[in-house]
Amino acid sequence: PPAPGCRPRTLVALQVSYAIRCAFYQLLLAALMLVAMLQLLYLSLLSGLHGQEEQDQYFEFFPPSPRSDPNDVILATHASVDNLLHLSGLLERWEGPLSVSVFAATKEEAQLATVLTYALSSHCPDMRARVAMHLVCPSRYEAAVPDPREPGEFALLRSCQEVFDKLARVAQPGVNYALGTNVSYPNNLLRNLAREGANYALVIDVDMVPSEGLWRSLREMLDQSKQWAGTALVVPAFEIRRARRMPMNKNELLQLYQVGEVRPFYYGLCTPCQAPTNYSRWVNLPEETLLRPAYVVPWQDPWEPFYVAGGKVPTFDERFRQYGFNRISQACELHVAGFDFEVLNEGFLVHKGFKEVLKFHPQKEAENQHNKILYRQFKQELKAKYPDSPRH
Repeated sequence: PPAPGCRPRTLVALQVSYAIRCAFYQLLLAALMLVAMLQLLYLSLLSGLHGQEEQDQYFEFFPPSPRSDPNDVILATHASVDNLLHLSGLLERWEGPLSVSVFAATKEEAQLATVLTYALSSHCPDMRARVAMHLVCPSRYEAAVPDPREPGEFALLRSCQEVFDKLARVAQPGVNYALGTNVSYPNNLLRNLAREGANYALVIDVDMVPSEGLWRSLREMLDQSKQWAGTALVVPAFEIRRARRMPMNKNELLQLYQVGEVRPFYYGLCTPCQAPTNYSRWVNLPEETLLRPAYVVPWQDPWEPFYVAGGKVPTFDERFRQYGFNRISQACELHVAGFDFEVLNEGFLVHKGFKEVLKFHPQKEAENQHNKILYRQFKQELKAKYPDSPRH
Protein backbone atom coordinates (compact mmCIF):
# COMPACT_ATOMS: atom_id res chain seq x y z
CA PRO A 1 0.00 0.00 0.00
CA PRO A 2 1.21 3.58 -0.63
CA ALA A 3 2.74 5.54 2.22
CA PRO A 4 0.51 8.06 3.99
CA GLY A 5 0.23 11.29 2.02
CA CYS A 6 1.21 9.61 -1.24
CA ARG A 7 -1.18 9.14 -4.16
CA PRO A 8 -1.16 6.12 -6.42
CA ARG A 9 0.89 6.71 -9.59
CA THR A 10 -2.03 5.75 -11.81
CA LEU A 11 -4.19 8.44 -10.21
CA VAL A 12 -1.46 11.03 -10.65
CA ALA A 13 -1.09 10.03 -14.31
CA LEU A 14 -4.82 10.30 -14.92
CA GLN A 15 -4.97 13.73 -13.33
CA VAL A 16 -2.00 14.93 -15.37
CA SER A 17 -3.58 13.56 -18.56
CA TYR A 18 -6.89 15.22 -17.71
CA ALA A 19 -5.12 18.52 -17.02
CA ILE A 20 -3.32 18.32 -20.36
CA ARG A 21 -6.57 17.61 -22.20
CA CYS A 22 -8.29 20.51 -20.41
CA ALA A 23 -5.43 22.84 -21.30
CA PHE A 24 -5.54 21.66 -24.93
CA TYR A 25 -9.29 22.23 -25.27
CA GLN A 26 -9.03 25.62 -23.57
CA LEU A 27 -6.29 26.57 -26.02
CA LEU A 28 -8.36 25.28 -28.96
CA LEU A 29 -11.42 27.20 -27.76
CA ALA A 30 -9.36 30.36 -27.35
CA ALA A 31 -7.97 29.94 -30.88
CA LEU A 32 -11.44 29.46 -32.36
CA MET A 33 -12.72 32.52 -30.51
CA LEU A 34 -9.75 34.53 -31.79
CA VAL A 35 -10.45 33.44 -35.39
CA ALA A 36 -14.12 34.36 -35.01
CA MET A 37 -13.21 37.76 -33.54
CA LEU A 38 -10.74 38.43 -36.35
CA GLN A 39 -13.35 37.51 -38.97
CA LEU A 40 -15.89 39.82 -37.34
CA LEU A 41 -13.30 42.60 -37.14
CA TYR A 42 -12.38 42.03 -40.80
CA LEU A 43 -16.03 42.16 -41.82
CA SER A 44 -16.60 45.25 -39.69
CA LEU A 45 -13.64 47.07 -41.22
CA LEU A 46 -14.66 46.20 -44.78
CA SER A 47 -18.27 47.09 -44.07
CA GLY A 48 -17.04 50.37 -42.70
CA LEU A 49 -15.12 51.01 -45.88
CA HIS A 50 -18.22 50.22 -47.93
CA GLY A 51 -20.21 52.49 -45.64
CA GLN A 52 -17.86 55.37 -46.41
CA GLU A 53 -18.91 55.24 -50.05
CA GLU A 54 -21.49 57.75 -51.04
CA GLN A 55 -25.04 56.51 -51.15
CA ASP A 56 -26.16 55.35 -54.57
CA GLN A 57 -28.66 57.60 -56.30
CA TYR A 58 -30.85 56.32 -59.08
CA PHE A 59 -32.93 57.91 -61.80
CA GLU A 60 -35.66 56.42 -63.98
CA PHE A 61 -35.41 57.46 -67.60
CA PHE A 62 -38.14 55.48 -69.28
CA PRO A 63 -40.27 53.72 -66.65
CA PRO A 64 -42.60 51.01 -67.93
CA SER A 65 -46.25 51.77 -68.49
CA PRO A 66 -48.64 50.15 -65.99
CA ARG A 67 -49.25 46.50 -66.82
CA SER A 68 -52.65 44.90 -66.44
CA ASP A 69 -51.50 41.35 -67.28
CA PRO A 70 -50.46 39.58 -64.06
CA ASN A 71 -48.75 36.77 -65.99
CA ASP A 72 -46.36 38.93 -67.99
CA VAL A 73 -42.70 38.05 -67.47
CA ILE A 74 -40.09 40.80 -67.31
CA LEU A 75 -36.48 40.15 -68.24
CA ALA A 76 -34.56 42.07 -65.56
CA THR A 77 -30.86 42.73 -65.99
CA HIS A 78 -28.07 45.10 -65.02
CA ALA A 79 -24.93 46.46 -66.64
CA SER A 80 -22.10 48.91 -66.45
CA VAL A 81 -21.99 51.47 -69.25
CA ASP A 82 -19.34 49.39 -71.05
CA ASN A 83 -21.69 46.43 -71.31
CA LEU A 84 -24.79 48.16 -72.68
CA LEU A 85 -23.98 46.93 -76.18
CA HIS A 86 -25.32 43.50 -75.07
CA LEU A 87 -28.83 44.97 -75.09
CA SER A 88 -28.99 44.42 -78.82
CA GLY A 89 -28.90 40.62 -78.43
CA LEU A 90 -31.47 40.67 -75.62
CA LEU A 91 -33.88 42.74 -77.70
CA GLU A 92 -33.63 40.21 -80.53
CA ARG A 93 -34.27 37.13 -78.37
CA TRP A 94 -36.68 38.41 -75.69
CA GLU A 95 -40.00 39.48 -77.16
CA GLY A 96 -41.49 40.75 -73.91
CA PRO A 97 -40.71 43.67 -71.58
CA LEU A 98 -37.20 44.32 -70.29
CA SER A 99 -35.98 46.30 -67.30
CA VAL A 100 -32.34 47.40 -67.27
CA SER A 101 -30.40 48.98 -64.40
CA VAL A 102 -27.25 50.78 -65.54
CA PHE A 103 -24.44 51.64 -63.14
CA ALA A 104 -22.25 54.68 -63.78
CA ALA A 105 -19.19 54.74 -61.52
CA THR A 106 -17.85 58.14 -62.59
CA LYS A 107 -19.12 61.57 -63.57
CA GLU A 108 -18.21 60.91 -67.20
CA GLU A 109 -20.07 57.59 -67.23
CA ALA A 110 -23.16 59.23 -65.72
CA GLN A 111 -23.15 61.79 -68.52
CA LEU A 112 -22.54 59.16 -71.20
CA ALA A 113 -25.25 56.83 -69.86
CA THR A 114 -27.82 59.64 -69.82
CA VAL A 115 -27.17 60.74 -73.38
CA LEU A 116 -26.85 57.17 -74.63
CA THR A 117 -30.18 56.19 -73.11
CA TYR A 118 -31.84 59.09 -74.86
CA ALA A 119 -30.26 58.10 -78.20
CA LEU A 120 -31.32 54.46 -77.83
CA SER A 121 -34.88 55.48 -77.06
CA SER A 122 -34.99 57.95 -79.94
CA HIS A 123 -33.63 55.63 -82.62
CA CYS A 124 -34.62 52.14 -81.42
CA PRO A 125 -38.43 51.73 -81.42
CA ASP A 126 -38.20 48.51 -79.40
CA MET A 127 -36.28 50.32 -76.67
CA ARG A 128 -38.98 52.92 -76.14
CA ALA A 129 -41.81 50.39 -76.35
CA ARG A 130 -40.41 47.54 -74.24
CA VAL A 131 -37.46 48.66 -72.11
CA ALA A 132 -37.47 50.45 -68.77
CA MET A 133 -34.10 52.09 -68.11
CA HIS A 134 -32.74 53.00 -64.68
CA LEU A 135 -29.47 54.82 -64.00
CA VAL A 136 -27.64 54.27 -60.72
CA CYS A 137 -24.65 56.39 -59.76
CA PRO A 138 -22.98 57.74 -56.60
CA SER A 139 -25.06 60.64 -55.29
CA ARG A 140 -22.21 63.13 -55.70
CA TYR A 141 -22.64 62.84 -59.48
CA GLU A 142 -26.32 63.80 -59.48
CA ALA A 143 -25.55 67.30 -60.71
CA ALA A 144 -23.50 65.83 -63.57
CA VAL A 145 -26.50 64.13 -65.17
CA PRO A 146 -27.34 66.23 -68.24
CA ASP A 147 -30.73 66.97 -69.72
CA PRO A 148 -31.44 63.89 -71.89
CA ARG A 149 -33.15 66.13 -74.44
CA GLU A 150 -29.72 67.50 -75.37
CA PRO A 151 -28.20 64.54 -77.22
CA GLY A 152 -24.80 66.20 -77.78
CA GLU A 153 -22.40 63.89 -79.63
CA PHE A 154 -25.26 61.49 -80.49
CA ALA A 155 -27.19 64.17 -82.39
CA LEU A 156 -25.87 63.04 -85.77
CA LEU A 157 -26.83 59.39 -85.30
CA ARG A 158 -29.72 58.35 -87.54
CA SER A 159 -30.44 54.69 -86.73
CA CYS A 160 -30.51 52.17 -83.92
CA GLN A 161 -27.54 50.31 -85.41
CA GLU A 162 -25.50 53.52 -85.50
CA VAL A 163 -26.17 54.03 -81.79
CA PHE A 164 -24.90 50.54 -80.94
CA ASP A 165 -21.91 50.99 -83.27
CA LYS A 166 -21.10 54.23 -81.47
CA LEU A 167 -21.42 52.52 -78.11
CA ALA A 168 -19.04 49.75 -79.22
CA ARG A 169 -16.44 52.40 -80.11
CA VAL A 170 -16.90 54.52 -77.00
CA ALA A 171 -17.00 51.61 -74.54
CA GLN A 172 -13.84 50.15 -73.05
CA PRO A 173 -14.83 46.60 -72.14
CA GLY A 174 -12.74 45.17 -69.31
CA VAL A 175 -12.70 42.14 -67.08
CA ASN A 176 -15.68 41.47 -64.83
CA TYR A 177 -16.36 44.05 -62.10
CA ALA A 178 -13.21 46.04 -62.92
CA LEU A 179 -14.57 49.59 -62.67
CA GLY A 180 -11.21 51.32 -62.31
CA THR A 181 -12.53 53.37 -59.37
CA ASN A 182 -12.91 52.98 -55.61
CA VAL A 183 -16.66 52.54 -56.06
CA SER A 184 -18.08 49.03 -55.60
CA TYR A 185 -20.41 47.59 -58.23
CA PRO A 186 -23.83 47.34 -56.47
CA ASN A 187 -25.10 44.27 -58.35
CA ASN A 188 -27.88 43.39 -55.91
CA LEU A 189 -29.17 46.96 -55.73
CA LEU A 190 -29.29 46.94 -59.53
CA ARG A 191 -31.13 43.61 -59.61
CA ASN A 192 -33.74 44.80 -57.11
CA LEU A 193 -34.32 48.00 -59.05
CA ALA A 194 -34.68 46.13 -62.35
CA ARG A 195 -37.25 43.61 -61.04
CA GLU A 196 -39.18 46.12 -58.92
CA GLY A 197 -42.91 46.04 -59.59
CA ALA A 198 -42.78 42.84 -61.65
CA ASN A 199 -45.09 39.97 -60.78
CA TYR A 200 -42.94 37.48 -62.70
CA ALA A 201 -39.31 38.22 -63.51
CA LEU A 202 -36.32 36.40 -64.95
CA VAL A 203 -33.22 38.10 -63.51
CA ILE A 204 -30.09 37.47 -65.59
CA ASP A 205 -26.71 39.00 -66.39
CA VAL A 206 -26.70 41.32 -69.38
CA ASP A 207 -24.19 39.18 -71.32
CA MET A 208 -26.51 36.16 -71.32
CA VAL A 209 -29.03 35.35 -74.05
CA PRO A 210 -32.26 33.35 -73.63
CA SER A 211 -33.35 30.63 -76.02
CA GLU A 212 -35.57 31.75 -78.86
CA GLY A 213 -39.25 32.10 -77.91
CA LEU A 214 -38.67 31.68 -74.17
CA TRP A 215 -40.85 34.67 -73.24
CA ARG A 216 -43.74 33.41 -75.35
CA SER A 217 -43.45 29.87 -73.94
CA LEU A 218 -43.36 31.15 -70.36
CA ARG A 219 -46.45 33.25 -70.97
CA GLU A 220 -48.37 30.27 -72.33
CA MET A 221 -47.34 28.09 -69.40
CA LEU A 222 -48.26 30.71 -66.80
CA ASP A 223 -51.61 31.37 -68.49
CA GLN A 224 -52.55 27.70 -68.28
CA SER A 225 -52.05 27.30 -64.54
CA LYS A 226 -52.19 29.32 -61.32
CA GLN A 227 -50.12 26.87 -59.28
CA TRP A 228 -46.78 28.68 -59.49
CA ALA A 229 -46.88 30.63 -56.21
CA GLY A 230 -43.96 29.52 -54.08
CA THR A 231 -42.17 27.93 -57.05
CA ALA A 232 -38.91 29.03 -58.66
CA LEU A 233 -38.91 27.84 -62.29
CA VAL A 234 -35.25 27.20 -63.06
CA VAL A 235 -33.87 28.06 -66.50
CA PRO A 236 -30.66 26.02 -67.06
CA ALA A 237 -27.65 28.21 -67.84
CA PHE A 238 -24.76 27.39 -70.17
CA GLU A 239 -21.69 29.09 -71.60
CA ILE A 240 -20.47 28.82 -75.18
CA ARG A 241 -17.07 29.16 -76.79
CA ARG A 242 -16.83 32.75 -77.98
CA ALA A 243 -16.25 31.90 -81.65
CA ARG A 244 -19.49 29.91 -81.87
CA ARG A 245 -22.89 31.23 -82.96
CA MET A 246 -25.46 31.36 -80.16
CA PRO A 247 -27.88 28.39 -80.37
CA MET A 248 -31.52 29.22 -81.00
CA ASN A 249 -33.17 26.09 -79.60
CA LYS A 250 -32.42 23.01 -77.53
CA ASN A 251 -31.47 20.84 -80.51
CA GLU A 252 -28.78 23.31 -81.58
CA LEU A 253 -27.58 23.63 -77.99
CA LEU A 254 -27.27 19.86 -77.54
CA GLN A 255 -25.23 19.48 -80.73
CA LEU A 256 -22.69 21.98 -79.39
CA TYR A 257 -22.83 20.45 -75.91
CA GLN A 258 -21.92 17.00 -77.23
CA VAL A 259 -18.70 18.29 -78.83
CA GLY A 260 -17.64 20.45 -75.88
CA GLU A 261 -18.38 23.80 -77.50
CA VAL A 262 -21.09 24.45 -74.88
CA ARG A 263 -20.75 23.57 -71.20
CA PRO A 264 -22.63 24.28 -67.93
CA PHE A 265 -22.39 27.86 -66.71
CA TYR A 266 -19.46 28.52 -64.34
CA TYR A 267 -18.02 25.10 -65.17
CA GLY A 268 -14.45 26.38 -64.89
CA LEU A 269 -15.01 28.66 -61.89
CA CYS A 270 -17.49 27.07 -59.51
CA THR A 271 -18.90 23.73 -60.63
CA PRO A 272 -21.00 23.26 -57.43
CA CYS A 273 -22.68 26.63 -58.05
CA GLN A 274 -24.68 25.12 -60.93
CA ALA A 275 -24.30 21.34 -60.49
CA PRO A 276 -27.67 20.79 -58.70
CA THR A 277 -29.39 21.76 -61.97
CA ASN A 278 -28.47 18.20 -63.00
CA TYR A 279 -27.32 18.89 -66.56
CA SER A 280 -26.90 15.22 -67.44
CA ARG A 281 -30.58 14.65 -66.68
CA TRP A 282 -31.67 17.79 -68.52
CA VAL A 283 -29.83 17.02 -71.77
CA ASN A 284 -31.40 13.54 -71.84
CA LEU A 285 -35.00 14.67 -71.40
CA PRO A 286 -37.30 13.68 -74.29
CA GLU A 287 -37.98 16.44 -76.78
CA GLU A 288 -41.25 18.32 -76.15
CA THR A 289 -43.01 21.22 -77.81
CA LEU A 290 -44.53 22.76 -74.67
CA LEU A 291 -42.50 24.37 -71.90
CA ARG A 292 -43.09 22.78 -68.49
CA PRO A 293 -41.28 21.93 -65.25
CA ALA A 294 -39.47 18.61 -65.79
CA TYR A 295 -38.19 17.75 -62.32
CA VAL A 296 -37.84 19.12 -58.79
CA VAL A 297 -34.41 19.87 -57.33
CA PRO A 298 -33.91 20.39 -53.58
CA TRP A 299 -31.82 23.51 -53.04
CA GLN A 300 -28.34 22.98 -51.66
CA ASP A 301 -25.50 25.35 -50.94
CA PRO A 302 -23.96 26.92 -53.08
CA TRP A 303 -26.52 26.56 -55.92
CA GLU A 304 -27.37 29.89 -57.57
CA PRO A 305 -29.86 29.11 -60.36
CA PHE A 306 -31.45 31.58 -62.74
CA TYR A 307 -35.20 31.30 -62.36
CA VAL A 308 -38.64 32.78 -62.95
CA ALA A 309 -40.76 33.33 -59.87
CA GLY A 310 -43.80 35.36 -58.96
CA GLY A 311 -45.47 36.62 -55.83
CA LYS A 312 -43.59 37.64 -52.72
CA VAL A 313 -40.06 36.84 -53.80
CA PRO A 314 -37.37 37.94 -51.31
CA THR A 315 -35.24 40.79 -52.57
CA PHE A 316 -31.51 40.52 -53.15
CA ASP A 317 -29.49 41.61 -50.11
CA GLU A 318 -27.87 44.89 -51.13
CA ARG A 319 -24.96 44.53 -48.70
CA PHE A 320 -23.40 42.15 -51.22
CA ARG A 321 -21.37 44.12 -53.75
CA GLN A 322 -18.74 43.23 -56.32
CA TYR A 323 -17.90 39.52 -56.64
CA GLY A 324 -19.13 36.60 -54.58
CA PHE A 325 -22.26 35.23 -52.92
CA ASN A 326 -24.61 37.95 -54.19
CA ARG A 327 -26.95 35.51 -55.98
CA ILE A 328 -26.33 32.51 -53.72
CA SER A 329 -27.60 34.48 -50.73
CA GLN A 330 -30.91 35.22 -52.42
CA ALA A 331 -31.35 31.60 -53.56
CA CYS A 332 -30.65 30.46 -50.00
CA GLU A 333 -33.36 32.78 -48.67
CA LEU A 334 -35.82 31.50 -51.28
CA HIS A 335 -35.19 27.99 -49.98
CA VAL A 336 -35.57 28.95 -46.31
CA ALA A 337 -38.72 30.95 -47.13
CA GLY A 338 -40.35 27.79 -48.51
CA PHE A 339 -39.86 28.07 -52.28
CA ASP A 340 -39.41 24.90 -54.33
CA PHE A 341 -37.10 24.73 -57.35
CA GLU A 342 -38.35 23.05 -60.54
CA VAL A 343 -36.19 22.83 -63.66
CA LEU A 344 -37.83 23.72 -66.99
CA ASN A 345 -37.57 21.18 -69.80
CA GLU A 346 -36.84 23.26 -72.91
CA GLY A 347 -35.82 26.87 -72.19
CA PHE A 348 -32.21 27.84 -71.43
CA LEU A 349 -29.75 30.72 -71.10
CA VAL A 350 -26.34 31.00 -72.76
CA HIS A 351 -23.38 33.18 -71.79
CA LYS A 352 -21.09 34.22 -74.64
CA GLY A 353 -17.60 32.95 -73.87
CA PHE A 354 -16.26 30.49 -71.31
CA LYS A 355 -15.89 31.93 -67.81
CA GLU A 356 -12.22 31.71 -66.82
CA VAL A 357 -10.36 32.70 -63.66
CA LEU A 358 -7.85 34.88 -65.50
CA LYS A 359 -10.61 37.03 -66.99
CA PHE A 360 -11.52 38.47 -63.60
CA HIS A 361 -10.03 41.51 -61.91
CA PRO A 362 -7.15 41.05 -59.40
CA GLN A 363 -9.32 41.86 -56.36
CA LYS A 364 -11.76 39.02 -57.03
CA GLU A 365 -10.46 36.68 -54.32
CA ALA A 366 -10.38 39.39 -51.63
CA GLU A 367 -13.96 40.38 -52.49
CA ASN A 368 -15.03 36.75 -52.45
CA GLN A 369 -13.56 36.26 -48.97
CA HIS A 370 -15.28 39.39 -47.67
CA ASN A 371 -18.64 38.29 -49.03
CA LYS A 372 -18.09 34.75 -47.74
CA ILE A 373 -17.94 36.09 -44.18
CA LEU A 374 -20.98 38.26 -44.86
CA TYR A 375 -22.81 35.21 -46.22
CA ARG A 376 -22.21 33.31 -42.97
CA GLN A 377 -23.69 36.22 -41.07
CA PHE A 378 -26.58 36.39 -43.54
CA LYS A 379 -27.49 32.73 -42.96
CA GLN A 380 -27.58 33.32 -39.21
CA GLU A 381 -29.92 36.27 -39.79
CA LEU A 382 -32.27 34.02 -41.77
CA LYS A 383 -32.81 31.93 -38.63
CA ALA A 384 -34.23 34.98 -36.89
CA LYS A 385 -36.17 36.11 -39.96
CA TYR A 386 -37.77 32.68 -40.53
CA PRO A 387 -37.86 31.11 -37.04
CA ASP A 388 -40.45 28.48 -38.00
CA SER A 389 -38.75 27.31 -41.19
CA PRO A 390 -37.62 23.66 -41.12
CA ARG A 391 -35.03 24.38 -43.84
CA HIS A 392 -32.23 26.02 -41.84
